[in-house]
Amino acid sequence: MKDKKEVAAVSAVLAMLVNSEDQIIYQAPLAGQPSHPWAAYGRSLTMQYRDITQRRIIKRSR
Repeated sequence: MKDKKEVAAVSAVLAMLVNSEDQIIYQAPLAGQPSHPWAAYGRSLTMQYRDITQRRIIKRSR
């Protein structure tokens, strides 16, 4: 009796998976606006300063 229930459960899940694949609709990703060159420059400087600080290349005067 237990084997019949397991087979029924597995077949129900497989049937749901097969049926759900037909309903998947492709959605195109949202197109973002390109960033301004000054904003990109500021982000790169921020990343560079973080890198320098983490490597402790900037020596503090104290």
